[in-house]
Amino acid sequence: MSKVKELQIKNKYTGEVIDTIPADTPATIREKIKKVHKHQHLLKKMDFFERAQILSKYSGKMRFKKNKLKELVVAEGGLPIKYSEWELGIVLTGFRFCDWYYQFLEEKPLTSIEGEQLVKIRYIPHGLAACLSPRNTPISLPLYQLGANYLVGNPAVVKPSTACPLTMLEAFSIMEEMNLPALEALDLVIAPGEWAVDVFLQSPLVKTLMTITSSHTAKDILVRYGKFLKKTVDRSMGVAMYTQPFKNFFFECAGNDAGIVMDDVNLEQVAQWNAMASYTNSGQQCFSMKRIIVHRDIYDEYIECLIKEIEKLKYGDPTDPDVDIGPLGSRRILMMMDVMVEDAKKYGVKIYTGAEKIDTGEDYGLFYKPTLVEIKPELCEDLSKAPFLWREEAFGPVRSVTKANDMKDAIRLANASNYGMRAVVYTSNLKNIEIFKNELEAANIYINARPMLVDITVSLGGIKDSAYPAGCKYYPQELVYGKYIYDGTPLNLEKIK
Repeated sequence: MSKVKELQIKNKYTGEVIDTIPADTPATIREKIKKVHKHQHLLKKMDFFERAQILSKYSGKMRFKKNKLKELVVAEGGLPIKYSEWELGIVLTGFRFCDWYYQFLEEKPLTSIEGEQLVKIRYIPHGLAACLSPRNTPISLPLYQLGANYLVGNPAVVKPSTACPLTMLEAFSIMEEMNLPALEALDLVIAPGEWAVDVFLQSPLVKTLMTITSSHTAKDILVRYGKFLKKTVDRSMGVAMYTQPFKNFFFECAGNDAGIVMDDVNLEQVAQWNAMASYTNSGQQCFSMKRIIVHRDIYDEYIECLIKEIEKLKYGDPTDPDVDIGPLGSRRILMMMDVMVEDAKKYGVKIYTGAEKIDTGEDYGLFYKPTLVEIKPELCEDLSKAPFLWREEAFGPVRSVTKANDMKDAIRLANASNYGMRAVVYTSNLKNIEIFKNELEAANIYINARPMLVDITVSLGGIKDSAYPAGCKYYPQELVYGKYIYDGTPLNLEKIK
């Protein structure tokens, strides 16, 4: 295991070292897991609404540090300042109104086929959760993980990305300053995920592993867990018995979302929204629109509108309030955008705009200009032979556009993917809207919606390779289990006295 003693956090735009912080080791991670587990009883002393009220109060405290948090999001995350405001808004609103989740956790009576109400489903916290968050959202997702566990009563350790841990450390320090009740049952882990995951998998105290990562990384975690389980086999009774219990895995993974534009909409308005949906945060979002599918009758006109919107986007210094696109999060992303575009060129695709990189030769100040690539529909029919840009998530500012003959063809193209996080449709035909709702293969369907809709009422998740378990869901739902309780006392009390 690599044992990094310190982490140097750099400004994604200038390369300036923002801070140098100590890193966890396997030993300190295990100690943190033991500590939060030991103090889980403090969470149980409060009920759901007490914890919700505390998180709402925390939201108010965060507002006093809003400017500092925004500066950290911009510096270490590379997000333009206009979008750091958006990300913080998600957190502040979500924590303020987190009692909204009670509808999913409330004890529910069941009526039997005989009309009796002797059964209730009670929701119980799974136990200690280890959570891993991605680099592209320095505060909203790791804090959602931490807050969701606190809300339902689970102790938790959250590992923000080592590329941008400072925002989350600042958020946690606000909890410490306000003496947040039961804070001893929460902690942060600052360590590379490559080996921190193994510590989480091997700890018998960790009941849930909650990750937001690529689908391939999620599958690798399952493989690693399988290898670990094999080492725990007891054959003393003549058969293989695995001594370690199941863990609860919750993976939120990649998206390769389709956006469908039909021939009965205002193309200028839709193009404006599509550009925002595709390139916000340099396209480094799992729910970005990545495959744009356009009805052939309006294709050329739409392309003209979309290119105009793309070329309006300003990239550069993320502290500039007019900048739409900040630096990429890593050299790996820059390389991947380059690889995807070069691979697409082998298929004879048309590049409408972009396909240029700005490479400082360092690990900062990296840009890939907003890019739009036309992929012919016949190239998408056999997914195994399709361009890399069509098959996999472009986690950067490169997007594809494809021509569809009609609604049926558009649905076929949208579903031609191993992913199924979101699908977006723009059409004014009310009859067709219902068909889209039923036939698009994604867990979240958006019809004629403005982009960037994210608050606590918005479900996350996906199907296919976009999530495991599959389906739209809310984090608190995944952190509890249903307990079936049959209480026959009203019927049988006199019989058993």
